[in-house]
Amino acid sequence: MKASGKPQVLLLGNPNCGKTTLFNELTGTRQHVGNYPGVTVEAKVGEVRTPLGPVELVDLPGVYRLGNDSPEERVVLEQLCRDDIQAIVSVVDSTNLERHLYLTVQLWHFHLPVILVLNMADEAEAHGLSFRIAELEQLLGVRVAVTAASRRRGVAELREMIGRTVFEPEGVPMMKKPSYGEAVDKAISIIAEALNVSGLDRGRLPLSFTAVRVFEGNPGMESFFREQGEEGERFLEIAGDSRDAICREMEVLPSTLLADKRYGIIHGLIREVQEGSDIDGHKATRMADKVLTHRVFGFPVFLLLMMLVFYVSFTVGDPLVGMVEECVGVFGSWVSGWLEGSDFWHSLVVDGMIAGVGGVLSFVPTILILFAFLSLLESTGYMARAAFLMDRFMHRMGLHGGSFIPMLLGFGCNVPAVMATRTIESRTDRLATIFVLPFMSCAARLPVFVLFISALIPHAWQAVTMWSLYVFGVLVAVLCARVLKSSIFKGGNEIFIIELPPYRLPSLKSFLLNLREKASGYVRKAGTFILLGSVVLWFLNTYPKEEQAVPSVATVEAAAAAVPEEVQVSGDAALKSGEFSQSYAARVGRFFEPVTKYAGFDWQANSAMIGAFAAKEMLVAQFGVLFAVEGDEDLQEDESLQQAIASHYSIPQGLSILIFTLLGLPCMATVAVIRKETGSWGFTAAQFTVSTTLAFAFSVMVYQAALLIGM
Repeated sequence: MKASGKPQVLLLGNPNCGKTTLFNELTGTRQHVGNYPGVTVEAKVGEVRTPLGPVELVDLPGVYRLGNDSPEERVVLEQLCRDDIQAIVSVVDSTNLERHLYLTVQLWHFHLPVILVLNMADEAEAHGLSFRIAELEQLLGVRVAVTAASRRRGVAELREMIGRTVFEPEGVPMMKKPSYGEAVDKAISIIAEALNVSGLDRGRLPLSFTAVRVFEGNPGMESFFREQGEEGERFLEIAGDSRDAICREMEVLPSTLLADKRYGIIHGLIREVQEGSDIDGHKATRMADKVLTHRVFGFPVFLLLMMLVFYVSFTVGDPLVGMVEECVGVFGSWVSGWLEGSDFWHSLVVDGMIAGVGGVLSFVPTILILFAFLSLLESTGYMARAAFLMDRFMHRMGLHGGSFIPMLLGFGCNVPAVMATRTIESRTDRLATIFVLPFMSCAARLPVFVLFISALIPHAWQAVTMWSLYVFGVLVAVLCARVLKSSIFKGGNEIFIIELPPYRLPSLKSFLLNLREKASGYVRKAGTFILLGSVVLWFLNTYPKEEQAVPSVATVEAAAAAVPEEVQVSGDAALKSGEFSQSYAARVGRFFEPVTKYAGFDWQANSAMIGAFAAKEMLVAQFGVLFAVEGDEDLQEDESLQQAIASHYSIPQGLSILIFTLLGLPCMATVAVIRKETGSWGFTAAQFTVSTTLAFAFSVMVYQAALLIGM
């Protein structure tokens, strides 16, 4: 991480402690906020403007403790060992100090000023909890700030405290060394002294922290010292003698012994500084969980909730989509009149830019409603329960239970979902999860789904169709994972542990900001990447423009005979629909037609699928440009893209296109991040090939089955 010249401060804490919300409020940035673990997957930097000067705040991944060698813990340790770090801000959930203070207790090793933030103070007060701040500061040797980040309470005071800690270090307290008892402290001191005398390399880790990890019997640390030869082996022998004598006497494992000692320190702290207990809050959560996480009823409740989300999204969204389409049409007509007389600019702007971008923007209302519901389920803590519910099923399919959280993120975007697999410690589990993640229906596929479902599927079946696509993607993913885990990626299958956060309603401001960010991101993409892509697609669909001789009736009939009977069109219709277009897009699309015709794809669909490799929204843009450029005479000038799709494709063809869009051709951003995270082009190419082959196979099956039953 490059230094900017500003003082550097680390922000860390357990998953789901409100750390990212606090980071957003302190820095003014808008990172994704969720009420389940695993949202932050890498360090993020933002500037905090304190009264005494600017400070760079580094938001680290959420971790429960230090020492287990998970990918996110390695990121945290790497940052803690930097020479230019001047302070640590440790965020804890005020309603759950017993669990969250464990990480804070470990920070004394790094000899940095610590600001302990008791976050979610409003919830603690609502549950009857209060704290004696002065005593907590004295006992731990830290400064304490009390905040409710979602309500911006205490944020200004924390900002000022960060500034004073960094710019006025005189008198800043240093965290006190915890005592694990005379015998354990002595054993750790012996290990530290032996390490110091040996001169062995310990990287950049503090001496005391390294000694504690060796005392715990950390496998990674022991392997590190064994690799340093005879001196390393001798050091580990001394450490083992010191450790084993105590553990034999106490009849406990070293790691368990230190964990018990730390929790003992925490229990003592809580007794001294906390008043009240959250009995009512925990009781309400347990009552809700009896239904929502029930072994029998929990999963059907989850499926019904998702069905309700899709039903409301289509019912409320369809009229709004129509309004947006009308606005796009009016704007297109106005621009068309303004550019009348200039064939080139009229075609480029109206048939290319407006048709392409307008087709994508038309579905903003439905997508935004869907985003709002999913964001609400996530922020209330329900999605963490969904991960818990899926754990047993995931293990049966060979996946780690923690794979479900990246899969949930995949419903938003596959790129951060792939990055979120860093929290899975087993490499085989991680690779299996990455392999199947592109089957998750990301938000970029939503415009395609909404377009074809709205155009071809009766209203009563639209929500069911959308729900079925999501469920089908998950089923294909887990079945594929089952095959992989029983063959190529054997091993792993670690126990899945997840903290179930209390149910909480998000603040209206946080909810609206989250929604605004998703909407603005979608619109920005439409106004930049999709706009550029629409221009490229317009060119590919328009050129070359050589004059073509009108084909004979025999030529038309011969071309029609090459297409399966169920998708044949008349000679006149073929001419009008651009069947004999010589554009670059048409040539590429027709090149694949001898194979793709079995899935019901025509050249237009083929060219759109190829364009969707850049971004799935480009498929909608391609159809918008294509139908505008081709100018089908059977379509009225004021017809929408949905009406054009309904006129051009049948229900079997539409279902086939939906299946291929769901499963095939991961976008280039996903391909790039898979290559980066796995470090293997072979793995990346295999994932791309398998997913696309499966997508086409399922598309053929769905198309042929739909024809057989007469859809």
